[in-house]
Amino acid sequence: MKEQNMRNMEISPGHNEEKRKGAPEKPQNQNFYMRVLCLILIIGAIFFYNYTLNEKERDETISDLSQKVAELESQQKEILTALEENYEARKKAEEEQKAQEAEKDLAATADENVGEERDTEEADSSAYKDGTYTGDGQGFGGNIQVQITIESDTLKDIQILSAPGEDSAYLSQGKAVIDSVLSAQSTDVDTVSGATFSSTGILMAIEDALGKAENG
Repeated sequence: MKEQNMRNMEISPGHNEEKRKGAPEKPQNQNFYMRVLCLILIIGAIFFYNYTLNEKERDETISDLSQKVAELESQQKEILTALEENYEARKKAEEEQKAQEAEKDLAATADENVGEERDTEEADSSAYKDGTYTGDGQGFGGNIQVQITIESDTLKDIQILSAPGEDSAYLSQGKAVIDSVLSAQSTDVDTVSGATFSSTGILMAIEDALGKAENG
């Protein structure tokens, strides 16, 4: 018995020493797991922070974009309003210009009508039409042709165009009747003594030309 106990005592110190060597393994494993867990928590916190930060930046970006879109829409409305007002102003100005031009045309037409009416009235009230006319009369030696000019019912000029059969001396004396007609503004004048036939032919030619110049 004593020998057996002595053996057990010899064995027990080694056995106890083995136990002491294996005992520290549990705290080392716990420290490792704790470190891994802390690392996981730290990584998770980082991801959560980044996600939160990105979401905040995204919200701010969306808010900025929304504000810019609203500003652009407001500017677009202002531009469209300005364009519409400009179009309406130009349209109104064109309409006013057309109305003024129409009024001018009407006024011009009215003036023309009034002028034509005045011309017609003056023409109707005038005994002779303005212009140059020719007439023929029988003189002592044959036909005498004259040309008269009328302006505003007034005999302005009388010219002998041809008198081939007339004696130059008689014709020269007979021309004196022209001054009498221009002075009297009538053919109801005396013939020239000593050139009665020539002056009579001239008066007949003047009356023939006046007949052509009569108004209406």
